[in-house]
Amino acid sequence: MVKKTATSLGVSSRPPASGKAQALRPASPAGRPPVVAVLGHVDHGKTTLLDYIRKANVASREHGGITQHIGAYQISYKTKNKEDRFITFIDTPGHVAFSKIRSRGASAADIAILVVAANDGVKPQTIESISQIQSAGIPMIVAINKIDLPGVIVDKVKSDLAKHGVQVEGFGGDVPCVLVSAKEGKGVADLLELILLIADMKELTGDPLGAFSAVVIEAKVDKFRGQVATVLVKSGTIGVGTLLFEGDKALGRVRALFDESGAKVEKALPGKPVEVLGFSFLPSIGVMITSASVETASAPAAQPKEAANVTDFLAAMTAADKKRLKLLIKADTSGSLEAVLEALPQSDIDVVSASLGEITEADILEARASGAVVVGFNVKVGPGVEKLATHEKVIYRTYSIIYELLDEMKDVVTGMEELLVRERILGNGQIIAEFPYEKDRIAGTKVLSGRLAKGDMVRVMRAEVEIGIARIKSIRQGKNEITKVEVGGECGVLLDKKVDFTPQDDIIAFTTG
Repeated sequence: MVKKTATSLGVSSRPPASGKAQALRPASPAGRPPVVAVLGHVDHGKTTLLDYIRKANVASREHGGITQHIGAYQISYKTKNKEDRFITFIDTPGHVAFSKIRSRGASAADIAILVVAANDGVKPQTIESISQIQSAGIPMIVAINKIDLPGVIVDKVKSDLAKHGVQVEGFGGDVPCVLVSAKEGKGVADLLELILLIADMKELTGDPLGAFSAVVIEAKVDKFRGQVATVLVKSGTIGVGTLLFEGDKALGRVRALFDESGAKVEKALPGKPVEVLGFSFLPSIGVMITSASVETASAPAAQPKEAANVTDFLAAMTAADKKRLKLLIKADTSGSLEAVLEALPQSDIDVVSASLGEITEADILEARASGAVVVGFNVKVGPGVEKLATHEKVIYRTYSIIYELLDEMKDVVTGMEELLVRERILGNGQIIAEFPYEKDRIAGTKVLSGRLAKGDMVRVMRAEVEIGIARIKSIRQGKNEITKVEVGGECGVLLDKKVDFTPQDDIIAFTTG
């Protein structure tokens, strides 16, 4: 049997690099590409499905193997009728902490794909996704994934869906259902054809010559590029020089546009997601931005940045004499910050500050003055921070996986763990072999406890004597680069600086603050 590839499905490996290219091939007879949100429970294969469609490997680059941001991607697809069409996909995270992000993804879309794993069935975030799709009022396609696994019972999944108000074709309803294997590509062509059929029936509109509007699906502060937002164009055209407004608030002027692959584009038409540079003020996620001031009855809710703005996420202080954990939180994007704030324990915590960007010396000094612990999610630590934190006796933690952050904070407030301990062991491995790699060496390692992850600080020990400290630069299994290895697994570890390790040495991953 010949295995189908994304190319054999007619999917372009790279979306069009400019608004001009986009204009040469109409996205659909209705005027613009359909926008499709992909929702479902964590680990049910949403991102893997999109990986196959767009010939990328996003899933392997996600920390912990889960999507933690909303992402938007446009593909070019040649239909069975040899017609060139565009489809825009919105990938949403499945972890429980990202409920609002999933909701925004559904509300910005024309069509929703509900991904359900055939071996796992209906799960809590499946049910939540169903509710969000229904609230958005958009057509739903059920994609039952992982049909390549042995012993799966598809009819049981369909029956369970019916119990939650989703009755698929053949089970008493009219919700279209496609059986797919995101890993092997089975059923993907049928899924894409179905999306375009529904899009044509909806007669989507989006005049490229009309007034510009776009919805903000993510926002962040980039150390080198400044304030950046990912937007999905709803109508009109955005290009370099376009004025940007959120209601009647001037946000700036477009300085540059980039597509999801990082390529610079001249303009973007309706249905196209782009990353926008040029904001003087970061827009709120989920809002509509325009190219002209629009009078508003009241100003939109501001993005949480200071303690006074996060009261919706945290409970009020209880007894005055009760010890509370104070946090200064830094995150990489507005969506991440929102998810962390909303998912933190609702008692025993005060957030003294919540903002975007890397942890800086100023954050350490603010934490020192307020008696707070600094918590960073998917952010780097600026120069001089470690030294200053040691001098000022400020604790800081950094995390790349949201459930690890939440689990530790919950442990702290319930007394299961003392955060003030300066070092926390994440995992332990033993070096069993060494291999040459360019001008360096790779440590073949077996994980004995916990886990080892890319980016971890590690201490190399020999008979209880420290040989050196370094950071894990890369982890490989065979030819594949991965992000994390759990207990019992074996991998090749590349450190970011030379350490004179030998087989039988121990690698201890740790975090400090």
